[in-house]
Amino acid sequence: MNLARTCALAAGLSLAVLGVSHAQTSFPTKPVRLVVPYPAGGALDGSARIVAAEMAKTLGQPVIVDNRPGGAGTMGADHVAKAQPDGYTLCWCPTGPLTITPQSDPKVPYQPLRDLMPVSHAINMDNVIMARKNFPANSLAELLALGKKNSSAITYGTPGAGGTHHLGAEWLRAETGINIVHVPYKGENPAVADLLGGHIDLVMGSAALAAPLLQEGKIKVLGNLGAQRSKLLPQIPTVAESGFPNYGWTNFIGINAPAGTPAPVIDALSSAAAKAVREPAVQEKFVALGFQGVGSTPAQYAEFLRKETATWGRLLKTTNLTRD
Repeated sequence: MNLARTCALAAGLSLAVLGVSHAQTSFPTKPVRLVVPYPAGGALDGSARIVAAEMAKTLGQPVIVDNRPGGAGTMGADHVAKAQPDGYTLCWCPTGPLTITPQSDPKVPYQPLRDLMPVSHAINMDNVIMARKNFPANSLAELLALGKKNSSAITYGTPGAGGTHHLGAEWLRAETGINIVHVPYKGENPAVADLLGGHIDLVMGSAALAAPLLQEGKIKVLGNLGAQRSKLLPQIPTVAESGFPNYGWTNFIGINAPAGTPAPVIDALSSAAAKAVREPAVQEKFVALGFQGVGSTPAQYAEFLRKETATWGRLLKTTNLTRD
């Protein structure tokens, strides 16, 4: 190969690299779509809109929330997994479609750890044990004592079979030996309605729903199911604090992109997301929703997802539970 041709090829390669680099560093040049795999109007949708508005300020382009419900969140996640890996289609993905449903339902067409790139672990959602007003236990310790000595099982409701609340409750039973039996509902509100009516003893549910009912004296809150106390209900101890240090789980929300999205684009999105969830005004809104902002790096989120996938996968195997 002569010198002139070598120089020409080198120059062409340099221009190509510069072109790719410029395309990545200039990201984004158009609106970014944040897919929420659930209907509009709920807390998950509301939190997405809060974060999207803040991310837009950093990115200099609109971040548009796109609700794509169905399949317990898997339809929206699959849509993102199949999108162009250019950073313009993201998933506001919670625990279920990322770590549970793909392991419990063989029909789910994507594998999260393979098909979705971690951008940022955005939010943790606080969950608690609610009890009917006249339930004989007033604390987690009393609940555990009651659940071990009673011959009849204590009934607990969840938003549905095979989800985090159901799996988390069965983990609690395995960890503590408490005698409880599951009553599944089609959502959290129907479960709480039956709790208020005295038809069930407990509900494993969100701190956001529990807080006003506790303040009004309509329910008791016996314990926090997470690894740390809720900022919304700071007086409620965790299960771990009550003598079971291996127990603690959270519903989370993360931002994911299609596999193959360039690293500089992932980094730009991750920085914008972390900045958004750490804004004091955003944190204040999150507390009212029973959320806690995280804002991790892609590497931290990837490690978190691997651990969560292993934890929920192990529980699915040991409990032999399936989702409705």
